[in-house]
Amino acid sequence: MAELATFEEKRNQINEELAELNGEIKNIGIQIDTIHLKEKEKIQQILKQILKEEDEFKTEIDYIGKETKEKEEELKKKELTAKDFHSKFKALFEKRSSIDQEITKDEGTISSKLDQSRQVEIRQNTLTLKHAEKASELSGLQQEFQQYEGVQLLTNRTEEQLKYEISKFEKMKSEIGTVNMRALEIYDNVEKEYGNLLEKKDTLVNEKEDVVKMMEEIEEKKTDLFMKNFDVVNNNFKSIFSQLTTKGDANLELENKQNPFEGGLGVKVRITGQKFLDIRSLSGGEKTLTALAFIFSIQEHEPASFYILDEVDAALDKRNSEKLAKLVAKYAEKAQYIIISHNDGIISEASNLYGVSMDEHGISKVVSLKV
Repeated sequence: MAELATFEEKRNQINEELAELNGEIKNIGIQIDTIHLKEKEKIQQILKQILKEEDEFKTEIDYIGKETKEKEEELKKKELTAKDFHSKFKALFEKRSSIDQEITKDEGTISSKLDQSRQVEIRQNTLTLKHAEKASELSGLQQEFQQYEGVQLLTNRTEEQLKYEISKFEKMKSEIGTVNMRALEIYDNVEKEYGNLLEKKDTLVNEKEDVVKMMEEIEEKKTDLFMKNFDVVNNNFKSIFSQLTTKGDANLELENKQNPFEGGLGVKVRITGQKFLDIRSLSGGEKTLTALAFIFSIQEHEPASFYILDEVDAALDKRNSEKLAKLVAKYAEKAQYIIISHNDGIISEASNLYGVSMDEHGISKVVSLKV
């Protein structure tokens, strides 16, 4: 019984070990299947890639074959062109040889002409020297007779007649009297003063041109700056008007677009329909909305520290008053707004309220409330 018990225990132990070995074999089989499947998928992907590359290589080989045929045909054309060029080059080379021979002949002719030119130059130098000698003699004669320049020769009169005229002119000279020796000095002073006046005139003309040019530059810069600010305010006006009303649009127009400073500024509004109207043709409430949009467009461009609005909502209905109140509340984040109003839509959006009342004795009282 003891041996049977021992044998039974060993058999159970062997069965347990056998079960463990079977489990390990199954695990190993699962791992082998898993690895084999992964490798099989990889190999299939690689085969697909290789087949795809093979197709691409075949396409590329066909393309290269076509391109090779085209290059061979082009090479044949180039060879024919090269043969033609070689024949033309040979003809040009022969032509160049004949031209070289002609150049050699022309060089000989030029050499002989240069010799002739040197001889002519020597003769010219000789003549130049002779001309200089004659010119110096002529200059000496001119200096010698310079004192008689402008004197008219009287070849048709006798010596007696000339003497008579000389005595007559000497008598006239004595009758004239003494000569003012300061006349030349006075003339020089007057001429100098005249020259100074001319210089001052030129200086004033140049200064005038500079001033006119500077005025034109300032006018141009002023116009450019005005148009930039006008475009900004106009865009702000369109945007703010669309926030105050959804029924139309508005814009600013210059009366003189070529020279904006010679005209005024018009406000065009379209509430309904296709036609723009002047602000003077609108109702009271529409005028108020347009004016407020214009004020806020300027505020958007050049903000101020605070604003005071006195019953600007008097002509507005409740809906438009509420839109105005929301717009003021938006801008009140960056500036202080003091609004005098009896409209509930405006008062409901305020942060601080101040009420003024008068008692029976005619004394005003101020009551404040922080909302």
